[in-house]
Amino acid sequence: PTQAPTPAMTEAPTSLSTAANAQAVLARLKLDLSAEQQAFLDRNHFLLVPKRDTAYAGTYDFESCNSPASYDEMLGMFDQICGAADPMERRPENARFVTPDIVLHALGKYFENALEYLEKTELYPLLRRFVAGLRDRALALRKTATGDLAAHLETVAAQLTVPLVLLDNATVIKIPESEPPKPVKHKPDTGDTEQAAQARLTKLAKDFSPQTVAKLREELKRIYAADAVEVSPLFGGYMPDSGLKADYTQFRPRGHYAKSSQLRAYFRAMLYLGRNGWPLSSPDGLSDALLVTLLTASPGPDGKPLVASWRRIMDLTGFFAGLPDDLAYPDLRNFTTKVLGRDSLSPAEAVSPAVRDALAARLGELPAPRILSEVLVSPDIADKTKEALLAQAKSFRLFGQRFSPDAWILSRLTAGQEKTALRLPSMPTALFVPAALGNKPARDFTAAFLAQGGQAFTPEQVEAFLGRLDATAARLAAMPNADWNASLASAWLHVLSTLKSTYGQGWPAYMQSPPFPAKQIESVLGSYTELKHATILYAKPNYAEFGDGGEEGTPPPVPKGFVEPNPAFWSALLTLVDTAKAGFARYKVLATELEEFGRLEMFRKHVAQFAALADKELTNTPVSEAEYETLRLSGLSYMGQPFEPVVIEPDQCKSALTADIHTDVPTGQVLYEGTAEPYVMLALVGNEASPRLVVGTAFNHYEFTRPLAEGRLTDEAWRAGVYASPPKLPAKNDWYKGLLVK
Repeated sequence: PTQAPTPAMTEAPTSLSTAANAQAVLARLKLDLSAEQQAFLDRNHFLLVPKRDTAYAGTYDFESCNSPASYDEMLGMFDQICGAADPMERRPENARFVTPDIVLHALGKYFENALEYLEKTELYPLLRRFVAGLRDRALALRKTATGDLAAHLETVAAQLTVPLVLLDNATVIKIPESEPPKPVKHKPDTGDTEQAAQARLTKLAKDFSPQTVAKLREELKRIYAADAVEVSPLFGGYMPDSGLKADYTQFRPRGHYAKSSQLRAYFRAMLYLGRNGWPLSSPDGLSDALLVTLLTASPGPDGKPLVASWRRIMDLTGFFAGLPDDLAYPDLRNFTTKVLGRDSLSPAEAVSPAVRDALAARLGELPAPRILSEVLVSPDIADKTKEALLAQAKSFRLFGQRFSPDAWILSRLTAGQEKTALRLPSMPTALFVPAALGNKPARDFTAAFLAQGGQAFTPEQVEAFLGRLDATAARLAAMPNADWNASLASAWLHVLSTLKSTYGQGWPAYMQSPPFPAKQIESVLGSYTELKHATILYAKPNYAEFGDGGEEGTPPPVPKGFVEPNPAFWSALLTLVDTAKAGFARYKVLATELEEFGRLEMFRKHVAQFAALADKELTNTPVSEAEYETLRLSGLSYMGQPFEPVVIEPDQCKSALTADIHTDVPTGQVLYEGTAEPYVMLALVGNEASPRLVVGTAFNHYEFTRPLAEGRLTDEAWRAGVYASPPKLPAKNDWYKGLLVK
């Protein structure tokens, strides 16, 4: 990597009264600043203003210089700053301010749209082929099996029937192939009810005993209700005394998965195959895991191995969300080969006590999961460490949920009622994540979080916790870049880790101000919320030519925008984009995105331009008029465009969203991160001896808890409060209290 420039930016004294374009900006925004807001802006050189207090209030259909339509509220607000594309109509108020927030949001929106498109067009049909193939193979083997083997095969076939019913209980809408594709408006798609699923199961009931059919019906009932924590009828029998329960509340489709029955079906099926596993410490669980491994290696009805579908699903989802934290097909296959000394295993051997005993004796050689995602209710849990609980949770899963550094952070820094050497909270805060990524202000806010509220840690307990936090941070700091860039999710988190510094001489005045560290935390946690939302399951710019003036006269002066100069951030963001490009090429998906006019390639050029401008600002290198005009015209709405031609409804343009990141079983509470209507961010800058007010957009982040008994919160329910008049929102978190003035 190239060496970061030494900060040496100099600024002319800048205030509202000396910023040449301040009144034009405020008039354009229809913003009447209070005395407190004016004082805050003059003192700290930046200000966050609620969208509702500006000209953006209530608007979603944005008209901008290079976007015929806005696909997203926050991107549309940003694009509208530029004014008209015609240089003759540019105005002083068109001084665009590029924050980390807006480029992170643009890329987050793009990644989620890309994942949604792949789930509908490739992953859903692959998953259905795979599950149906496994189930058919299990039933075929059962026809000639007897005794114990027949019973195991019936159990496995029943377990695989659930995701098949879930997947088939959907309306699959074919994406138009017209060139160019014309947007279509889909009708309401709400037929994926439990009643419809039970009717589908009736057609398959002949394959099972009445007792098994009863379990299947109960499993479907609980999945569609999504309101309880109970023992699974089909998986709970492996370890009846372990206290292991299934959290059915997780089955409420959230994020983009709530949009259609096909996405809801995919969500439920993948979640079922990701959260349910075959515990290897149980003899029956081990046998069924071996049978599923054998089925995965068998050919499908078309003669192609079923494992090819499994591998493709894992490759694509792993590229976006990371590798599984649980034992998967290759792990168990390789372990069996090593222990037994041969590469093949018959179905009968899978239920053989001798084979099971040989494998059970060496289960310690298999790695335990690093993240505890089980609901354990047991009277002896206080006598067990988290390490012991993780070892107990060692299971084989077809599509185990993915390891992510942030979930590992939260797992290391929380505890329920298990035995711990030092006190750990059962309910964390997302602050733990930036704190463990090296953000000192987040570390300080974490100490305050522990000392206050219902958890009330003593000073000694806070210090002990911070020691564990620092040890966690040290391990993350030593993590190689190759590991960070192994998936888009971890690479995204690595970009967020660059927003951690406090800034001194040579940096812009607004970045040196006392409230800016809290603003930077809001950038991190706003983008982190979008990361968790995206992974909750897991056109060249049309620049107007400058011309030579002609008969119209000389164009007005070019408004001088500003890019937040954080070299580490821009470098990491370019790496993330390159990681995405390399992955698309490697897995042969979304090929048009890599072309010159493809969105991802276009975004990379924009990011490179922003990075170059940031370096010039930081080193006092003159910025040309052409570069400032390019900045003015660099809209980002194209990054929010769906990958399929659909009519965008106003509600779909709203940027607010929510994601649950932690479940505290002892208290029955769920921790949520949410973003509300974006802020308009104003900053006073004075580089190039040009005092001015620049305009951008920023995240509006919230963290809050809700009872698990109320069910998982969806975007639809969260947005109902966010966009109500007046809005119904939780209190802003304490660490933001120095950031907002009215």
